[in-house]
Amino acid sequence: MKIKIYFTSDVHGHIYPTDYRDTELKNQGYLCMLNEFDKTSNTIIIDGGDTIQGSPFTTYLKNQSFETHPVAQVLNEAPYDLFITGNHDFNYGEKYLMQFIDDFNGTCLAANVKYLHDEQKIKPYKIFNFDKNYKIVVLGLTTDCINVWESSENIKNFKITNTYNTVRDIIQSLPQHDMLIGVYHGGFEYNLATGKKLSDSTENIAYKLCQDFPFDILLTGHQHTPIINQSLFGTYIAQTPANGEGYAEIEIDISNKSINSINGAIKAPSSEAHPELSLKMLGWETQVQTWLDTPIGFLDIPLAPKEHLKMALEGTYLANFFNQVQLDITEADISCTSMANSVKGFNKEVTVRDVVSTYVYPNTLVVKKVTGEILKQALEKSASYFKVDEQNIAVSEDFLKPKLAHYNYDFFSNIEYTFNLNKPVGQRVESIMFKNKLVKPEDTFSLAMNNYRASGTGGYEFYRDCETIKEFSIDIAELIINYFQEHKNVVVDKTSYMKIKAPK
Repeated sequence: MKIKIYFTSDVHGHIYPTDYRDTELKNQGYLCMLNEFDKTSNTIIIDGGDTIQGSPFTTYLKNQSFETHPVAQVLNEAPYDLFITGNHDFNYGEKYLMQFIDDFNGTCLAANVKYLHDEQKIKPYKIFNFDKNYKIVVLGLTTDCINVWESSENIKNFKITNTYNTVRDIIQSLPQHDMLIGVYHGGFEYNLATGKKLSDSTENIAYKLCQDFPFDILLTGHQHTPIINQSLFGTYIAQTPANGEGYAEIEIDISNKSINSINGAIKAPSSEAHPELSLKMLGWETQVQTWLDTPIGFLDIPLAPKEHLKMALEGTYLANFFNQVQLDITEADISCTSMANSVKGFNKEVTVRDVVSTYVYPNTLVVKKVTGEILKQALEKSASYFKVDEQNIAVSEDFLKPKLAHYNYDFFSNIEYTFNLNKPVGQRVESIMFKNKLVKPEDTFSLAMNNYRASGTGGYEFYRDCETIKEFSIDIAELIINYFQEHKNVVVDKTSYMKIKAPK
């Protein structure tokens, strides 16, 4: 007997074959992937989460009303059997997520998530029967760091518990089965090639799950790293790239209730979209494209991104502009911002497309009260982005693995600061000036940042205990759009706030 699994994860609302930076067709998206799925009675189709947030399509949807959630319509067409809640699926609030779950014809799984209004909405596992007497249990899990990252308003009616403890507590009480498959919206806390530990947080614990529990297969996500045909402590592991740029097709060969082999491939879809469903979704896509091309204002210069390392070394007017907006809205003393892993940039004539394809995260603004000492710690974290090898400067592995995280390097405005890369990590901040005065450890400031940074994640845990002065509930991308409505012709701040002393 052969059983086939199709697995997608971290598609981030990419329905059509486009990344929305332009109107060119790309080899990505649900409509292209499901066009290649061959659904039979021996097939399970699974989505690993981060499904309903992350593209301009879903940014547009979150402010619309609909009878059936469009993303659920797409997954129902395959049809998908399972959906596991990812951390970003909570970003647009309870109502948006629960409509998707209600409209999805398959089963939503996450053993460590309970919906307090109706615990049947999100189940811990599902049993699949093949050839009448071969049972597969699929256990769903998600990262428990949702409790750290997500706004309390969005998760107030959900109980999200420790992922590892949930597996430990449920594993012995699972129904009798012949195969155990875990689907975990989380990644690996160790480098799979070297065995080096990469993180001590509970964000990613797939390595420990394989080490301590008897999973036959563990399908993972969150880190956007393609993994296929690898074994870890006897568990077959897999992970897909993000944004619908590839899916996993896994075939399990079974005889006499024994697994003979598991073989898979990460497959990039063609740009050929599902014809009937494309037509059905066309009304939404047309609305999205029209919205994206809406002009909203003008800049005195175009803001084109450079390579991430170059921006970190030289500064970028794009970061200056983001900070300019944040300072205007919050009236804070200082502002910090970061660049997504992939950035479009702005033309001089700015459209909605420029904004939502450049500031891609659903972050909100927070103002924290910080001391000069805390400010120095934050700058030291950013200074650790640089790996210095003799006279060569590269990006530190800490920002590349276990997940690409250029967004953990912060650019600051309204202070002048110097990094000396001749010094070791943790001792690189040579000076900090505010209004032409040297910053002392006991000085206090108001610092504008996004809510992800304010949570202390990504090496900024010192922010967690800092007093919160203000919080803004509107997404930063929407605040940028509103800023253009108030300032139609924007002169970008061209101040050089940072100096780098390069290796000699």
